[in-house]
Amino acid sequence: MLDIEDAAVLAQNFLDQQVSHEGMTFALVEGARAQVGNDFYFDCQSAAYLRDGNPRDMAVGTGYLRVDGKTGECRLLGAVESAELDLF
Repeated sequence: MLDIEDAAVLAQNFLDQQVSHEGMTFALVEGARAQVGNDFYFDCQSAAYLRDGNPRDMAVGTGYLRVDGKTGECRLLGAVESAELDLF
């Protein structure tokens, strides 16, 4: 079973390798993390928005990033699925 710090490293690596693209990099939102059962959830957002707070840099339509605490598998959830979890 992963701990939350190991899960955070996997989550950021997933964002860097699978989600970020030219023109928009993603980062974990500091302090927005939770464990539910064996899964870890992290809020993420565009790095530019987190740095500057400019609404035009905000990523819209994305949700939490889930890390399976047993397998380390990462999956970016949609906005609706994340809203239903209501973690942050």
